Order: sequence, then C-alpha cells, then structure tokens
Amino acid sequence: MRRFTCLPGLRLLLAVLAVCGAARLAAAASAPDWLAVVAKAPVTAATKEAAAVVLLDESFVEIERDGNRVTRTRKVFKILTEDGKKHASGRVAYLSGSSEVKSFKAWTIKTGGEVVAYGKKHTSDLAVHTSALELYGEARQQIISAKDDARPGTVFGYEAVTVAKTLFNQIAWRFTDKLPIERSTFMLKLPAGWNVTERTFNHETVPAATGPTGRSWTMTGQPALADEPMSPPAASLAPWLAVDIIPPAKFVEARPGIQSGSWSGISQFFTPIYDAASRPDAALQQRVTQLLASAATPWERLQRLCHFAQRVNYISIQLDSAEAGGMLPRPASRVLQCNYGDCKDKTTLLRSLLAVAGIESYPLIVLTGSRSRVEESWPSPMQFNHCILAIRVDAAVDATAVVVHPHFGRLLVFDPTDEYTPLGLIASPRLAAKGLLLAGQSGGLIALPAPRPEGDRVVRTVRAELDAMGNIRGRIDERFSGIAASVVRAEFSRLKKDDFKKRIEHWLGATLPALRRTVVEPQDWFPEPVFTLHAEFLSTGYGKLMRDELLIFKPVVVSRRDTSRLAKKPRTLPVAIQPYAFEERAEFVLPKGYEVDEMLQPVKLDTDFGSYRAGARLEDGNLVFERSLELQDTDVPPSDYGKCAPSSRKSSRASKVRSSCAAQPVRHRQ
Repeated sequence: MRRFTCLPGLRLLLAVLAVCGAARLAAAASAPDWLAVVAKAPVTAATKEAAAVVLLDESFVEIERDGNRVTRTRKVFKILTEDGKKHASGRVAYLSGSSEVKSFKAWTIKTGGEVVAYGKKHTSDLAVHTSALELYGEARQQIISAKDDARPGTVFGYEAVTVAKTLFNQIAWRFTDKLPIERSTFMLKLPAGWNVTERTFNHETVPAATGPTGRSWTMTGQPALADEPMSPPAASLAPWLAVDIIPPAKFVEARPGIQSGSWSGISQFFTPIYDAASRPDAALQQRVTQLLASAATPWERLQRLCHFAQRVNYISIQLDSAEAGGMLPRPASRVLQCNYGDCKDKTTLLRSLLAVAGIESYPLIVLTGSRSRVEESWPSPMQFNHCILAIRVDAAVDATAVVVHPHFGRLLVFDPTDEYTPLGLIASPRLAAKGLLLAGQSGGLIALPAPRPEGDRVVRTVRAELDAMGNIRGRIDERFSGIAASVVRAEFSRLKKDDFKKRIEHWLGATLPALRRTVVEPQDWFPEPVFTLHAEFLSTGYGKLMRDELLIFKPVVVSRRDTSRLAKKPRTLPVAIQPYAFEERAEFVLPKGYEVDEMLQPVKLDTDFGSYRAGARLEDGNLVFERSLELQDTDVPPSDYGKCAPSSRKSSRASKVRSSCAAQPVRHRQ
C-alpha cells in the first residue's frame, strides 16, 4: 500500500490554508443579540477623561428552591484610548468547593464589525489572594483577556453563569465603578413563596421594575468613581443597593442560616461559634501562668497578654467561605500551637488568654477604610471586614479606646493584629464609627471610640544657633504620642536602622541647605504610646545676607512630614479631616551683636474643622517662634471646600520663605 507523503512546499501551503481557515472561522463568528444591541446603544455617561466606558454591567440572580444561586453576569466595555485596552478583560469569581462556573464566553467587536469569539481554551483559572499574607484561600477567578485584539473603538463583552450555595441571604449591588457606566442593572428571580426587601444607599430610592423574570433595579449614565486627596473612599459615597432575600418559614426551619433581620440576631448566630473557639485548654492555661508570673498590677497583666497576641504572626487562611468561613475563627488552642492566624484567630486567642486570667472580653466586628460606611438600617455581617476585641475594664483604666456599654459597662477596644499600637489606643484613623459586638442577646451595633486630637499628637522642640555668615547648628527633639507614635514606630520597625536615618536626613535636607553633619537617635518607648526622635544638624548658608549686614532666615527649620496640600480646582468629594494635634517651639540664638530687625507677623486661623496659630517673640535676647495646629474629626462637604483649601494654603504659607525674620548688627540700627 502506497503511503502519501507531503512535500515541504505542500506542507507550507496546507499550513497557510489552515491558518486562513481559522481566521475565516474567527471572522465568521457572530456576537449574541444582546451584545450587538448594547454595542450600538448611545453613550450618555461622562467619558471625557476615561480610557474606557462600561456599556452594560448586569447581574441576573435566580434563587432555586434549595436556596442555591444561579447567577448570570453580563458586562460590556467600549475601549476609548490605547490605555483602555487593559479593560478588554472578563473576570468571573467563584469559591472552590461551594460554587462552580457553568459557562464563560467573551466576544470582541472590532471597529470594522469583525467579531472574535473566546471560550474555554482562552480561559485562565487563578487563585485570588486578599493579601500577600494569605496562606490559603478558596477564592478563585477565571479570566479571559482580549487585550491583544482591542483597539480604541473596540467593544468587548462577556457572559458568565455560576452556581453557588451560600449561608447568606443578602446581596449588595454597586451601581458605579472606576469607569463610567452607561447601564447598571441587578435582576432577581425568586421561587414561589419567597419575598424580598431592598434599600438604596447614597442615592434616592431606585425603584424596582417587575417583569416575567422577576424584579430589576437599574441606574444609567453613572460617572466614574474618582478618589481625591484627603477624601473618604469614593465607593463609600456611591449609590448601592442592599437586598434581603426572605425564604418561607419552613425553609428557615429546615436550613437555619444567618438571621440578618436585626443586629442582635447576627450577634446571637455568631456568639456561640466564637465562644466555642475561644475555649482554653491546658496549654493555654500554662502559657498564661508563664506570662503573668511577675506581673505587678492589673494593667501590667492586661498589657502582657495583649502584647503576646500581637506577636503572633498574621497569616490569613480562608476556608468554608460560602458557609461564613471568612468570619469563623479557628480554635484558640490551634492558633497558639501554630503561632499564626488572621484577625479573628488572633482575637480568639487573646480572648482565651484573658478568660484564663479571669478577664471578660467580646469579639468586635468592625469596618476599616471609612468612618461613615456602616449603614445601621441594614443589619448585615457583609458590611464588615475586620475583627478586634472589646475587653471589660474598671474605672481605673483611663484610655482613649474605652467606650461605655449600657449592659457591660466600660469596654476597652483593642486590635491584636496591630503590632505597633499598645494597649489603650486604636490606631486606625479610618475605622468606621460603629462595630458589631458579639455578645449573644446583649450584643449588637455599638459606637466605637471617637478619635480625638490628643490621641494623635506631635510636639517638636528646636534649639538652634546662627552665626554671622548664616550658618546654623542645632538640635531637634520630637515626641510622638498616640497614633503618631504608632505610625513612626511602624516606619522605624520596617526599615533598617541606616535606612531610617537616611530618611530623616532626607527630611532635614529638604529645608536645610548644604547639610554637613547630622545625628539621628530614635527611641521607642513601647508599650507606652510614645516614640521620640532626637536629631542634631549643621548646615551652611541657612540664613541669607543682604547688603553684607542684614541676615534673613526662616523660623521654620524643618517642615511637618505629614503635610497635605489641597488644590484650588473644584471638589466633588468631601475632605475627610482626621483629628490631629501639632505643636512646635523653635528658639534661635542670634549671632553675637545682632538683634531682630523684622519680626514674623502672627497668623491666626479658626475654622469649623480646626485652628492654626503661628507667631514669634523675643525671650532673653533670643528669637522664639511657636506654631500649633489642631484638627477636629469631621468631613467637610464639597460645598464648603472653599473654606478648607484657603486655610490649608495659608497655614502652609506661614511656614515658607515669605514668612521670614531678619536680624542685623546693633551698630547699624538707627
């Protein structure tokens, strides 16, 4: 039997034909009708500075009789610029073991009308880690990228169907994103006998439309979310929908889940779980005995146990997420044994240690990232992302982190995951104003300690000597208290000693020209809420000579390291002012035979959100310059931004070149 053999030239011809055939198949692909309609729809959303626009963001959720969710997601992008090509990508999230991606397809419609289709062979499946410290998690995502096919004017769309089982009976839908959205729709279909309630936040009520497939909520022409300096997260101010799915009573009896109808109900669901996890064993009891062996006072006992929990390594493990696993702690005995855990694990370990020592405490579920985002009218554990502890204390404990509870009395709030903040302080300035206390029927939503300026304080003292050539030598002593100490302590701990010194030298060099010599001596006073910094310097040419006799110099030797400047352009988001206090006293020894010729004019600013003072005087022949800043905890609305920005610029100008002092030899005075 003769075997047919392809000649090299024929092989090449066949390969070319095969490629051309594949190209024809791709060109012959057609977009689904829903995508073709969306691609042709006019765009009303503002796209002036956008790299792409979302033409459609749609989720259709069908609840099956067994409570499982079938979700169909459709999303369509129109690429507007070269930089926007990165948005030609589809992503569908799922949890391994509890949800499944049933289908995932995507299409690109090129400017000439050609359609390219993508399917399973173009799909990547990757693990999703919430942070670099997550050891393992069930969260995964499938991705289809069409970046290589995208050009300005290209339309990219995808459709995914997932099936999931979950303990939660609530859904949150966000109508906005970092790109402008032309149409955002959430649809819900329920079995007979099931009901739904909904709430709209950060916007007037979005009415529900009822159709043959269920209910739907839609917003159109939404602008892109854009964060601004010193603003709350833009997403916390954007419109969103909260949906509560209410199954029949028989379903609840057969499959009890998280009862989200009240804050107390959520507390009652989670409290037994946290109580069981914090039950101490013999190893925990032995460790407490060791830790408290020489503790002299009740406060020292508390400090030692809290500091031990802080030193446990932070590593996240996310298991059974569909069954609220992301909110359920591992047993304290296991956390002690392996010496690692996430926020809920470290909180549970500390709670167990405290219980052995006879100290009551309660888990406190909180939200970090914004002080105003917890919506009291929507009881839901989905509003929180962090777990800390509330410890019962007596009147002898006077700390900024104490709150008074109507049932439990004085509670000291403590975060065992923050290794840089000692007991008595809460160092997160972006902690939401309320948290969920897990204490059975007595638990619920409580107000957290309100931040105060004295809880974030910097006091600086400068002593400097000027010579007749304008050279300056001196010392700077800074005392950081509260949150300010935690911030500097974290910076100091994460850097090598030489790197920290270089950072301080760079700060000094920004305002001290020709810096010749420096000494940097940091001192950490942990567990006291204090960090101190001592620096010595020698700089040439700090003062400027005019007519070889008038010495001009700035009374502000170094700038504040936390200075924020607000631009003049219009504002769309509030200015989030964090409580803060700063004081500085600088004393200048003038060259021998010199006296002050021109004194700094005093500055006094008072606003609803804070105050600023600056002024100079003579004291024992030396020039003393003092300034202070105190800010209150408030959000300044965009309509009042005109009051905020000028104050920022005025206080900044008070520290710059035009705010100078002059000295000259006594013999030249008239």
